Amino acid sequence: MAESEVKESTQQPAPAGPAGDESEQLKKLHSDVQSLCDDIDREVDSNMPGRDDLAEISNVLKVIKGRITPTTTTTTGGGDGDANKDKEQQVLPLSKREELSNLLPTIRRALQQRKQQRSKQDEAHHPAAAETKTKVPSASSCNPFTKARQSERRRRQEEDDEEAVSLKLLLRLTQNVLEPEQYYEWTTSYVDEDRIYGWQKEADELAAALVAPDGGDGSLFRAAGIAGVHGSGKTALAQKVFVHDKAKDNFALRLWVCVGPPDSEDRFCLLYRMLDNLGLDTAKVEDIVDKSNAVKPHRDAAVEKIRNDPAKVAAIRNKANDDMKHKAEAEETDKKKPDSDSVKDDDTKTKEEGAVTAKDEQPPKEQPPKEQADDSIFEQLLKEEADESPEVQKSKIGVLLYILHMTLSKTSYMIVFDDIREYGDDGWYSNLALPPPPEGEWGDRLGYGLPKGNQHRGAVLLTCRNEDHARSMVRTGRVVRPPRLHPDDAWKLFRREYYKAKGQADKFKVDQDNDDDAFLKELKQMKEQIVKKCLGLPVAIAEAAKGFAALEPLPDDDPTHEAQAKTNNKPAAADQTASASNKDTLQPGAEESSKAAATDDD
Repeated sequence: MAESEVKESTQQPAPAGPAGDESEQLKKLHSDVQSLCDDIDREVDSNMPGRDDLAEISNVLKVIKGRITPTTTTTTGGGDGDANKDKEQQVLPLSKREELSNLLPTIRRALQQRKQQRSKQDEAHHPAAAETKTKVPSASSCNPFTKARQSERRRRQEEDDEEAVSLKLLLRLTQNVLEPEQYYEWTTSYVDEDRIYGWQKEADELAAALVAPDGGDGSLFRAAGIAGVHGSGKTALAQKVFVHDKAKDNFALRLWVCVGPPDSEDRFCLLYRMLDNLGLDTAKVEDIVDKSNAVKPHRDAAVEKIRNDPAKVAAIRNKANDDMKHKAEAEETDKKKPDSDSVKDDDTKTKEEGAVTAKDEQPPKEQPPKEQADDSIFEQLLKEEADESPEVQKSKIGVLLYILHMTLSKTSYMIVFDDIREYGDDGWYSNLALPPPPEGEWGDRLGYGLPKGNQHRGAVLLTCRNEDHARSMVRTGRVVRPPRLHPDDAWKLFRREYYKAKGQADKFKVDQDNDDDAFLKELKQMKEQIVKKCLGLPVAIAEAAKGFAALEPLPDDDPTHEAQAKTNNKPAAADQTASASNKDTLQPGAEESSKAAATDDD
């Protein structure tokens, strides 16, 4: 089994899309944030539930709004240019903007839920208005189905109230948009099945969808996708499918590829990692690509184009001269370094004085003329500059995809692309089921490198944060969303992360009925509420467990104080008992006389 286990990213950012497209995206996102802030601000002075949390969310969104404002890059002077450059650097990165886009609809939904709750409260405080409203004659009063519809609306409303999004969680997620991007944690195919809770049905269905039936004359290629927000369990479900018995039985080769976020996406690095994990020598592959006949025409055209541009030629010539200068300085420094033979004792020096070594008799090496060395460096730099042209890059990717296609076509295969996204508008990731063209180059789509014959099965499973992007990649294939964790499965995850945060991971193996943590026992009584507040998301449940684990339990009452309190209460209790007993033993006549005495006193 081959798998991709990349611990450290050395990829370069992919070229950004057209500036115009990015500016339009920023404008739309800016408009959406402004609209949501206006809607929240209109409600914060009302008696709406959760208005304080919504006000804080609005304040954070206003800060974010300043980070998604399109900026111009015109520079009129040194200082202004530096200021514009600093302002450009403050724009939210693409992954954070995508995170914000997915978050805004959830915040708006929470706002609508609070509005509905406020309407209910207003009706409760003004029953007369509600009664007047219900007493208005209507033709619907004769409809026998009216009560059923009203009951259905109430039931749906109750479900919506139960599933109300936690404003505290939304505030934290909104604040997270402003936090620096964390180092990307690369995923692997390794999975401890005991640590994945639930989703057995979904794993069975996906595994079955990836295996093409026997006996068909068409393509044996299948594709499926898993879509969902960050932390919803996409990777865990994909890992469960990857180690599924049906996958092991039907695919001789299984490959796990972690694609990563947009600013780590590099198509060359992605393909080289895949070929490396398939057992190919990447150094030889690079040499084959560099000398390929498919690349040579594009490189020659790029070189010719550069030679016809005097400004580029001058820039490359200056760089070549700088390289020659640095090389000469390095050689001069090496000559000035003391020879190791000079550090000898005096006797050895005396014996060797006047001796002529064979080394001294050898003539000095002939150095190439300076002009020839300059031309050699210039040609190398010219080739490197030409290789950066889009046409040469695309042709190289096409050769890599052809090598990948030929390698995979020898056997049945299953590939998982984890955290893959449809970057840009060139469609390189779209329609993975499309076969390669019979003629022409292959650099247009990743799918060209995936064989789709009728001799061996082929399957691709991808995880993606955007469901529309996932569907554009798998087309007619199945796309699922990880369902919310069942409370029992969620509680297993909660217990594991709780004990792990406390440094007591071994206690998780103990039966939960025998938990000796009093605080955890109290939390267990609220497990359904905790799961609902976390929206059933594994990442939110894990973070909640860590937060509860960090809380300090309230100290128990001091036993000495309890004993003292009991002692102090004993006399009072005794007096009360004595008075009660005296009252009980009081004779009827005495009671009447006492009442008469009381009357006389009055």
